[in-house]
Amino acid sequence: MSDRALLEGGSARTSSPGDEVARAELEVERARERVATSMLALRDEVARKTDWRSWIRRRPTAFFGAAIAVGFWLGYRR
Repeated sequence: MSDRALLEGGSARTSSPGDEVARAELEVERARERVATSMLALRDEVARKTDWRSWIRRRPTAFFGAAIAVGFWLGYRR
C-alpha cells in the first residue's frame, strides 16, 4: 500500500480519472449553488436596506422636519 493511499483513507485502490472528474464537477455545482444562494441573499439585503419607505416609517418626524426645512430653503433661495 502506498503512502498516499494510506493518507487518503487506507485503501490501496486508486480512483479513476472519471471518478475524479465527476467529483470535481460535483464540487463545482455545489459552489455554484452556494454562490447563487449568496447572491439572492445579498440582493434581498440590499433591497431591504435601500427601501426609502421603511426609512420614513421608522423616523417619520425626522423626515417630515427635513422636508419642511428643504422646502423653506428652496422657497427663500429664489
